[in-house]
Parts: sequence; C-alpha cells; structure tokens
Amino acid sequence: MGLFDKIFAKEAKSSVAVETPPCAHGVLTPRWDSVDDMGKEERATLYVCEACREEFSPAEASALRESMAQRLPVGDS
Repeated sequence: MGLFDKIFAKEAKSSVAVETPPCAHGVLTPRWDSVDDMGKEERATLYVCEACREEFSPAEASALRESMAQRLPVGDS
C-alpha cells in the first residue's frame, strides 16, 4: 500500500456524518434592485441569511424577524 493510499484510506475511515442543526437565520441582510433604493429598508427586494446564504422575500424576512426569539438558542446564564 502506497503512502497516498494510507492517507486517503485513513481519511475515509475517520469521516463521520455529523447532523447540523437548522439555521436560525439570525442575521438577514437586505438586497436592492436599484442603487437609488439602497438604504431604504421598505424598498428591499430580497433578504439573504449571512449564515446559510438562503434568500427570503421581504414578507418572509419580516416573519422570521417576528419569530426570532423562539428560533435563536439561548445560552445558560
């Protein structure tokens, strides 16, 4: 068995499937169609989650913002 076979065989054996929790969509960045509209929140045409890059309509972004407290994990304090 060659050196590369040993390296790649070891990597294949050690790789474990890890299930990641769903994204909480905590940071949504607005996008605009026109430069003139930039900075005007009511004229945003799209919102992008900074963590997972999923795109949302303004209505979906509003609903996500309203339900943020239920979706975001709370640290032990």
